[in-house]
Amino acid sequence: MRAVEPLRRIDGIERAILLHHREDLLRKRAFGPTDLDRLHALLASAGEVVPVREAFERRAALPDRLIALRHDMDHDVENSVRFAEWEARNGFRATYEVLHTDWYYRRGTRGGPSRLVLRALDRIAELGHEIALHNNAIVAALLQDRDPFEILEEELAHLRRHGHEIIGTVAHGDRLCRELGFNNSELFEECPDPEGRDPRREIIRVDPVTGRRTAVRLSPVPMGRFGLTHEAMVLGNVDYLSDTGGRWHRSFAEVAATYAREGGFLQVLAHPVWWALGGEPFTPKAALDPAL
Repeated sequence: MRAVEPLRRIDGIERAILLHHREDLLRKRAFGPTDLDRLHALLASAGEVVPVREAFERRAALPDRLIALRHDMDHDVENSVRFAEWEARNGFRATYEVLHTDWYYRRGTRGGPSRLVLRALDRIAELGHEIALHNNAIVAALLQDRDPFEILEEELAHLRRHGHEIIGTVAHGDRLCRELGFNNSELFEECPDPEGRDPRREIIRVDPVTGRRTAVRLSPVPMGRFGLTHEAMVLGNVDYLSDTGGRWHRSFAEVAATYAREGGFLQVLAHPVWWALGGEPFTPKAALDPAL
């Protein structure tokens, strides 16, 4: 069995699953070298490019030109490492939010993270970046019929035992969040639902195949209960630019021009899954900015 194990698994992930995702992820690239050059120019126009944690800690006296750079790792752990290495070469530091429910994180739903993700996180942290948690605890609770607080505590404990000081988080925008009308950050008192829904309502899911019903009764608690200090989407007075869905949600050219002229505090979110960082082909998506 020991001789067979390396043939079946790579860093704790089934070989077939890893190879399938590697091939599939290459087809998702939407940003190429020119886009990376534009991103570099935007970041270089700031006085400093720092992780979200550092921006939060300095919020009482922010400099005139600061960018908080964030990556929701989501589905592509290996491309996250490539992004981290590119940033380190260019003098930028960022926050990497690791998604505890994605395919690379573990086999099954319980137990410690895979060697694949731990090796990636170690490399990213070694390069000077922050590791934070991409919180999908309510979704996991609905799918597993568990307590979301228990799930959150378990995931934080796994990462902290491995040596990562996790004090930041950001909610994952899972498909179930849109379907059932909730935000994963609603676990915390500091993160009320932006649509004003009842913070103590019940979230109910009915499995479309089995008809099984699971539910989570929201009961927000302070983030400090989990040793967390901030949620990346609740930072106060901050401008925001995101590549969610593989296209910038605002005109990149306008944001870059305004920032170069006026500075301020800008949070930039780039999902590694959309970026062709290894010379692979990419297919641009229709941009909001006609110039792009």
